[in-house]
Amino acid sequence: MVATAGRILVVDDEPVVNQSCRRVLTEAGFEVQTAQSGREGLSRACTQEFDLVITDLKMPDLDGMNLIRSLRKQRPNTAIVVITGYGTISSAIEATRLGVAQYIEKPFTPEELSRAVNGALAEAAEMPKAEINAELVRQVLLRASTDHSFGERLLMEGSRVLSGLPLTSEAKAAIVSGDIVWIEKQCGELSSQERDWLERRLQAEIW
Repeated sequence: MVATAGRILVVDDEPVVNQSCRRVLTEAGFEVQTAQSGREGLSRACTQEFDLVITDLKMPDLDGMNLIRSLRKQRPNTAIVVITGYGTISSAIEATRLGVAQYIEKPFTPEELSRAVNGALAEAAEMPKAEINAELVRQVLLRASTDHSFGERLLMEGSRVLSGLPLTSEAKAAIVSGDIVWIEKQCGELSSQERDWLERRLQAEIW
């Protein structure tokens, strides 16, 4: 595997998975750290700089989807790969909504892991680095609250609906996750119409 050196965090409660990923990725030239719980992984990911986080979905203290949601808000530019032995269509869709680049199921081969890591890093490198466009964020929210069809697509499909817009991954994640606090901090106080879709999103509990 030809890889660009970078820092990777592997989060899995199974020591053998952490060890296997560390071995494969270290041999490929990456600096690799591991965490054996979701909370430990989230703490490391938010206090240190990693190019990519690999996370399991099913963990006892903090599951992978909640880790991803928090990471998307606090480290929106970090690439994410999901690995799981409990893969379902719904979990794959939820991960995609939150902008997860790659999704692989256990047991996986070193080649599958390498392919996923390289693919996720390549996608992250190609993403345009747009400035936060407060006006466009508010336009999206207003449209979502007044255009039923668009609002439902955004609710169900998440960031894919916003893929063609010049918004940062942080802004997209805030819209998709219903992060009213972040949006008002960046864009100013929202009108009742602009807040409408975000509140619907929070009440829908679709993850």
